[in-house]
Amino acid sequence: MKQLYTTMIALASAFCGHAQITLTQSDFAGAGDNILVSNADATIPIDFTTTGANQTWDFSSMIAQSQDTLEFLSVSSTGGTYSVYFANIGINSNRSNIAVPYGTLPTIPGLPITLSDPYSFYYKSNGDYKQQGLGITISGFQTPIAFSSKDILYNFPIAFNNVDSCQAAWNFSLSGLGYYGFEQKRVNQVDGWGTITTPYGTFNALRIKTELYAHDTLYADTLGFGYSMDRPKAVEYKWITNNEKIPVLQINTTDVLGTETVASVVYIDSLRSVGLSSTELLSNFSVAPNPAEKYFVVNYTLTQPGQVSIKLTDMKGVEVMNEKQGAQSIGGHQKIIGSQLLSAGVYFLTITTDKFSQTQKVMIRKD
Repeated sequence: MKQLYTTMIALASAFCGHAQITLTQSDFAGAGDNILVSNADATIPIDFTTTGANQTWDFSSMIAQSQDTLEFLSVSSTGGTYSVYFANIGINSNRSNIAVPYGTLPTIPGLPITLSDPYSFYYKSNGDYKQQGLGITISGFQTPIAFSSKDILYNFPIAFNNVDSCQAAWNFSLSGLGYYGFEQKRVNQVDGWGTITTPYGTFNALRIKTELYAHDTLYADTLGFGYSMDRPKAVEYKWITNNEKIPVLQINTTDVLGTETVASVVYIDSLRSVGLSSTELLSNFSVAPNPAEKYFVVNYTLTQPGQVSIKLTDMKGVEVMNEKQGAQSIGGHQKIIGSQLLSAGVYFLTITTDKFSQTQKVMIRKD
């Protein structure tokens, strides 16, 4: 009986540590939240493809290159014009309860005006989390811009295998100067659940893959011409957990000449000392021969001692090798890696310690 009881406790603990969750509006940021995030090196390969049910995602080796604080403000704090236009009252079709001082400013050539201080305005409710509009200071004047079709970021509750989509649009024109219009299709798919580990901790999470298809229309009256064009497809991979308010990790990619390429890597973090570049901590990093056939030799010099690991990933960020080298001293080091079993192609070799990460490309060829 005692053995059975112990076994049941162990199974229950394992289940609780790797549980499928559901997300509601209380798991997302609201006015007054301030969240510290770290930005990792987007050029270092990272696996954004592995997903599905009952996954274990390990991103603990990410290194913070810089840090930011994301601010979620009350609408009333943004100023007179915005606080009235986006007022949180039921009869207001643009009602908002969150303002974020962030956004992408459109570029309209030839206009004798300045665009600055962008805000994004959101409304969070039990049903969804949507963007209601923008605020842009145009030549010193706050200018609210309502979305004609709202951008619904999330529908609640969120659970594994949910799929939804929406169309968003907004535009503004300045008499005698120009016109800018924006349209976007958003497709959300909850394609995975499991546990994720980052430098900040380990969490039960849902993964949401968001595909964004955007289109710009611009006309400059002052120049007498305009254009309309599709933006490259963008994808957001978000690992979201209960109570953390924003994704514990978000990997953003964009299409570059037909290849999905990582544009940014952002994750929730604690305050860290950042600023030392990897080149100040590691030197003489080389791979030879490159291209390689049967093997290649990695040489590097540490300027500070530390625990070292060497990882090899393919073009999609999938690991094909990850070996811990243990504690290594200041000075030169060498590692021979066999490549006979690897397919021909381009790989990324990454050396990581607790203080830095640095990557080089390796070409494997087969004659």
